[in-house]
Formats: sequence, structure tokens, C-alpha cells
Amino acid sequence: MSDSAHSLTKITWKPAGPLIIEGPVIILDNEGNPVEPPPAKHPGQVKLCGCGLSKTRPFCDGSHKR
Repeated sequence: MSDSAHSLTKITWKPAGPLIIEGPVIILDNEGNPVEPPPAKHPGQVKLCGCGLSKTRPFCDGSHKR
């Protein structure tokens, strides 16, 4: 893999689950302010809610599993 491929942000969609973002990313609210993601189990990874059930939206809290 080239050096430029290592710097790309990777987004993985999990059906009925989260969008998993790996790599540099800034999440903004409707007003353009940065939103700090919760601590991640895997450093450099952010999970966004894809089911609409999370109490910590836009971030995934695992509610899709229940």
C-alpha cells in the first residue's frame, strides 16, 4: 500500500449497525462546531449511529444490539 493510501480515512458501513470511521476526521454539529467523540475502544476509530436508536447520537452506543 502506498503512503497516500495509509493517510486516507476509511468508512465501513455495518448493516443495522454503525458507520465505523478509521482515520483523521472532524465531526461538526449543525452550527459548524466540532463535536468531541466519546472515548473509543480502538484509538483512531469513531462509530456513528446508523440505526437511530443511540442515546449518544450522532455516536453509536451499541443500542442496535438490543
